[in-house]
Amino acid sequence: MNKIEEKIRKSILYIEWTLASAFLSIMMLSVFLQVLARYVFHWSLPWPEELARYCFIWGSLLGAGIALERRKLHDIDIVVNQLPKIVQPFISFIVNLLALGFLVILVRYGIEILSVTHRQMSSALIIRMSYVYGAVPFAGSLMLISQFFNTIEKFFQLPIFTKKEKKI
Repeated sequence: MNKIEEKIRKSILYIEWTLASAFLSIMMLSVFLQVLARYVFHWSLPWPEELARYCFIWGSLLGAGIALERRKLHDIDIVVNQLPKIVQPFISFIVNLLALGFLVILVRYGIEILSVTHRQMSSALIIRMSYVYGAVPFAGSLMLISQFFNTIEKFFQLPIFTKKEKKI
């Protein structure tokens, strides 16, 4: 892994961790506020539930990006380990290519959804729904960058690029 790739990956992780932490903290505080208002003061606020839902969406998608960068997604070791050792790197590369293609589709259609939902307003917070749906292309783009680097790594781990040393 070269220095530029490492800086990009660390920057992406920093962005994902910071934003996911912020959104999940806001979600937790808004749920706490709603519980406090409802059971202690006996009145209900209309907006904390909606805020918590939208923060959960953003936090979950950013968390998926963190899991992807840490390589905790889309590997089914039990299946891959049953295959011959020579085939395993090829399967891993193909899976990475498929995930990369899925993320391209996710970002593309996520951007299209933004134009459709931009005029729609949320019921309690009165914010544009495109801000909520913006989580899909934003987190998808960060995952796409991470997956691109993962795919390149898997490509260079193919047997055609690795040299085997002869045992004496």
